[in-house]
Amino acid sequence: MNAISRTPSLPRRMLPTLAVLILLTSASGCSLFVMFGKMLLGDPTVEAPFKQRTTVDLTEGEAKVLVVCKTPSLVLSQLPTLQYDLNEGVLRRLKQHGVSTVSPDEVSDWLDENGGEFAHASELAQDFDCDFIVVATVRELGFREPNSPDMYRGRANGGLRVFEIKEADGRREALQIYTSQFNTEYPRMNPVSTSTVGERAFQKRFMSHLTDTISRQFYDYKAGEDF
Repeated sequence: MNAISRTPSLPRRMLPTLAVLILLTSASGCSLFVMFGKMLLGDPTVEAPFKQRTTVDLTEGEAKVLVVCKTPSLVLSQLPTLQYDLNEGVLRRLKQHGVSTVSPDEVSDWLDENGGEFAHASELAQDFDCDFIVVATVRELGFREPNSPDMYRGRANGGLRVFEIKEADGRREALQIYTSQFNTEYPRMNPVSTSTVGERAFQKRFMSHLTDTISRQFYDYKAGEDF
């Protein structure tokens, strides 16, 4: 009597792989390869814009960075702590990514002693042991949705200038090597009702978003990271 022929069953360890293949083959075009790449490697890394344009990787920790925020008085009237909060927040994120930084307290003390202003970054270069100076200027800032006073949506625009410190004739000079602009809003999708969150709490959320927007100019990050 002939033995009944049976189709060999797949080992259990191959079932997850089979499931992945089925999922991939159900996709079409470029999306198949994008999905497969993300499943294997995760979200792609976005190279820091500063590193792209200058070839300088600040996260190696060999260069020391000073960050200072400048804002017009109209912006400060909306959030008097903006300059310090932004300095401290950006520096904290840079340190988390391996960037050597100057203490925001030292910068704040220097500004207090010099009337809160400076005409050029070279003035800071004379008094601080640093290799680069980042000047972040916030030109406009708002926390309310236009024409909807009972809804929050933060907006800010401004620019960044980065100076490299060089020795010349016994003086430390700050030479501009990088500029960029930012125009950001939070949340991106829908505004937040004032009945669900307090004003100060929302301002903190937006400041965290703005801090990330500026900080990510200087270190690599995953494209899928939401901020």
